[in-house]
Amino acid sequence: MKASDFYTREKGNKGVKFPLYTPDGKATEHYLEILSVDSDAFQMAQSEMQRDLATANLEKDKEKRFELVREAKVAAAAALVIGWSLEDDFSQRAVKELLIEAPQLVDQIDRAASNRALFFASGSKSSSTGPAASSSSTKSRKGVKKASASSSSKSKKQPV
Repeated sequence: MKASDFYTREKGNKGVKFPLYTPDGKATEHYLEILSVDSDAFQMAQSEMQRDLATANLEKDKEKRFELVREAKVAAAAALVIGWSLEDDFSQRAVKELLIEAPQLVDQIDRAASNRALFFASGSKSSSTGPAASSSSTKSRKGVKKASASSSSKSKKQPV
């Protein structure tokens, strides 16, 4: 076995589909495309989150402290999201709004992004982590709105 057999960063920087479920647990055709916690983007966001949490802990006002902690957690989770199949234009601002208004997704994304096996499954670009963890995702990639360095006429791209 070689040291490179343990490398996770390269695959962590490639996205996998994370299926979206309605709040009552029903599968939808929509998904987010997420990175691994081993990705460069998340490592940077996690560093920022730790700094922000340290600052938040100094805040005396309970409500302000809560808001600062929530913002830090949402920002870290949003750094994992690099695209989606939703009708809305993709942007980090839109992702953060989604995560604030659907806070259950923050924990679900964190669990999926922490599951390294999802990023190493041979030929798989789908995550089945969600309310119905045993269901499989067979959704197509058509219509995905994704952040990348190149531009596309089909979707609006924003840097992560």
